[in-house]
Amino acid sequence: MADLGKKYCVNCLADVTNLRLRCTDCQDIELCPECFSAGAEIGNHRRWHGYQQVDGGRFTLWGPEAEGGWTSREEQSLLDAIEQYGFGNWEDMAAHVGASRTPQEVMDHYVNMYIHGNLGKACIPDSIPNRVTDHTCPSGGPLSPSLTTPLPPLDISVAEQQQLGYMPLRDDYEIEYDQDAEKLISGLSVNYDDDDVEIEMKRAHVDMYVRKLRERQRRKNIARDYNLVPAFLGKDKKEKEKEKPAPGAERAGRGPLGGGGGGGSSSVPPAPKRKITKEEREQRAKLRALCQFMAHREFEEFFENMHKERILRAKVRELQRYPPQRHHQAGRVGRVRGGAAQAREAQGEQERGAVQAWRRRRGRRRRGRRRRGRGRRRQEEGKDGEFSAIENLSGFELLSDREKVLCNSLNLSPTRYLTVKTIIIKDHLQKRQGIPSKSRLPSYLDKVLKKRILNFLTESGWISRDAS
Repeated sequence: MADLGKKYCVNCLADVTNLRLRCTDCQDIELCPECFSAGAEIGNHRRWHGYQQVDGGRFTLWGPEAEGGWTSREEQSLLDAIEQYGFGNWEDMAAHVGASRTPQEVMDHYVNMYIHGNLGKACIPDSIPNRVTDHTCPSGGPLSPSLTTPLPPLDISVAEQQQLGYMPLRDDYEIEYDQDAEKLISGLSVNYDDDDVEIEMKRAHVDMYVRKLRERQRRKNIARDYNLVPAFLGKDKKEKEKEKPAPGAERAGRGPLGGGGGGGSSSVPPAPKRKITKEEREQRAKLRALCQFMAHREFEEFFENMHKERILRAKVRELQRYPPQRHHQAGRVGRVRGGAAQAREAQGEQERGAVQAWRRRRGRRRRGRRRRGRGRRRQEEGKDGEFSAIENLSGFELLSDREKVLCNSLNLSPTRYLTVKTIIIKDHLQKRQGIPSKSRLPSYLDKVLKKRILNFLTESGWISRDAS
């Protein structure tokens, strides 16, 4: 019963179940590969007839003596896997061949049959020429070590390193020349299916990147040769000042200014540096790109002028808080406006204000007691009109009459006043309990406003006088 499914060659009666060649012109003519290659003819069958290969996929390419019994289908899957995954990926190749083969079996079969076997000896030459060219050389090569070898680090302090954005261990800056040069080669990859045009394009990108690296290194060398970093930081001027002798150095016998003896008693102590705020540090970081267009001294003067501008703007805002009728001090207004004409104008305003006040007092005395009620109502209406500037703002209904007058005179919104009042009273209560206060007053509160509000809270009994 087992022999019923087998096929036999009609010429030599050999078993051709795994592989046979069937004639397409004659019926029931199937030959083995040996008889077909010899050109066997039986009956009406001729050797030039068309044929069809019938492959069961279970025959072996290497004969029965091959180890493992690898079939033709497994051999074909193995060759597809070695082309797809590459030599050495035996686990992926075993999964591609089939679950019946382990990675060790796949490796042994490929090495024994395709490398060390007859096929490998016929296809693989004994000596493989080295096709890799060494382009690294001290000078002139595209991958010269001089392009990647860092220079000795600069002798500057940590604060100067932060100012320049300099990293001494790498000899790099945070912002290098042509900062985006690496984008030329960041996305390049070498593929085996690249044509000649793509290869030349990638070589051109690499050549452009190398030229940018050389230019970057050349600029660093120029900065070292001409001492541009000390010139930017102003160190060269400081060294020249140290070389000049002090006025009393010869008399005191101490040598040049700033020497080992401390510069003598006649040396002028340097002015203390002011503390840089957080906002100024952030602004310096944003404007760091301007360093390449100006020297270090000009850069520092630029920020000092900006600091003076902020102070003047704060003073102007402080003066704008006072209404024109409050400028009753002629001397102060004269100094603010600058000039004798402004002082006379302020004095004239003061005199006109005094005359108007005298007329109002005389009018009130003439009205008498009978019109006192009407005058009181008009006074209340005047108060309502006086608060017209802040009555529509949020928090106005939470203020008392005295607080409304205070906010109107200080030109301060009710919400800001309530915020400052809450912070001051909270700090006062914490100090009475022995708790250190860490609250910070808002930035819009200057010294004059703070003093006026503290005096008002002290007079109203909110805080004690020693605390204010």
